[in-house]
Amino acid sequence: MRSSCLPGVFVLSALSLTPSFAQQPGALSISETLTRLQENVSSYLSSVPSFFCDERVSSNLFQPNDVKITTVTDSVFRIRRASEDNATQLVESREIKSINHKPAKGENITGPAVFRGAFTNGVLIVSSAFAPCYEFQREDDAKVEGIHAIVLSYKATSETLMERSCPKFHEGRVFIDPQRFHLLRVEARVPDHEITPGVFGLWKWSIDYAPVVLDGRTFWMPKTIESQAVPRDRHAAWSFVAKYSNYHKLEVNSRIITDVGNNPPPPPQ
Repeated sequence: MRSSCLPGVFVLSALSLTPSFAQQPGALSISETLTRLQENVSSYLSSVPSFFCDERVSSNLFQPNDVKITTVTDSVFRIRRASEDNATQLVESREIKSINHKPAKGENITGPAVFRGAFTNGVLIVSSAFAPCYEFQREDDAKVEGIHAIVLSYKATSETLMERSCPKFHEGRVFIDPQRFHLLRVEARVPDHEITPGVFGLWKWSIDYAPVVLDGRTFWMPKTIESQAVPRDRHAAWSFVAKYSNYHKLEVNSRIITDVGNNPPPPPQ
């Protein structure tokens, strides 16, 4: 499944982070902060190697009368760098190992728990290509995983929402490590998203990042993705939590076996 700037149905619930850390005097401007952040985003998109990791998705469907259906899917998730049209793409795929702790039989993850592009879409919001789609504001700092993070809120304008090239994430917040200028967390909110065909409602999602060492370099990768989708009629709701761990570089090993004199002759043609 190829990643794109317009993801499928994946929704993430925003954590409540109380703004308790005031902006420090002499802090970088919004433009300077985004520039420092974009340097790391560009480095990630251009140099992260092909990799695989463990993925566990807990998907929930809430129905009337307090009926809740939960599906737990364990997969091997892969990102492969591929060249196409003189450009490098990050191509996603997954091999489902089990569903509800039972061996999978070729099933696919379907329904509102389907998502794609999580490893690119979160960082694209603040990339040099897509940041112009949003208006950014500095918020009070907040603490994330013990780090006093820089917090920027973003909001699309009515004009940029009409631009085909802009991701349709209406508004949200990004949390930035003030020392290394990596993303710690991204939140997005889409008030009128098409959750399933013909069903519209509020879509919220968030991605939490953590450092991962691949090929001797440190990359900030998704650790947890949370989502929530509530249709207008509120007759049902969907949510999921996806967790990623055990990252490894994806390598293909091959060797050439030469004829050392003991191999049998080829069969007659």
